[in-house]
Amino acid sequence: MKFDVVVIGGGLAGMTAATALQQGGLKCAVVAEGLSLSGASREAYTAAGGTILAGDRVTGGTIENGRLVSIRTEKLGDVTLEARAFILATGKFFSRGIVADMQKVYEPIFGLDVQYDADRSTWFSPSFAAPQRFLEFGVIAADGCAVRDGVKIENLFPAGEVLAGLSSAASDATAEIKKSALAAAEAARRI
Repeated sequence: MKFDVVVIGGGLAGMTAATALQQGGLKCAVVAEGLSLSGASREAYTAAGGTILAGDRVTGGTIENGRLVSIRTEKLGDVTLEARAFILATGKFFSRGIVADMQKVYEPIFGLDVQYDADRSTWFSPSFAAPQRFLEFGVIAADGCAVRDGVKIENLFPAGEVLAGLSSAASDATAEIKKSALAAAEAARRI
């Protein structure tokens, strides 16, 4: 299955990016594993002709020569999704876009580089009202592109909470999530 852009994640960032791209004339697919709180965005996206693979999960992808070529999903099995560009908008811990174990924090689909504190004791504050450091952990981006083993993946653009430094607890979180999604959409459009 071929698309101009495949968006991984159907939350606020994913649907914002996908809607902008689909309304701009690009053929998009969104792989949305779980519940989305962005119903209005989803309606605008599907009204513009976008494809949603609801309840499906990306299990991996093929990266060649610094580019993501295709992805695989749980439900499609051997059928791959190919695109010129991909947007990773999987969120952080609650949606499993970023995962933590006792030793590290990691991105589970592509093994992207993640910014986090090596000293686990600094991950959180015991005061509920204090800023929580772990909310800022996330995927490292260089020039808007995801990074794996220090090398940019030229057509994979992280957006929303999966990004390092973007915290859902910030007072301007919704605006920052949308801003990052539109920046990823613009980068994908240029590919």
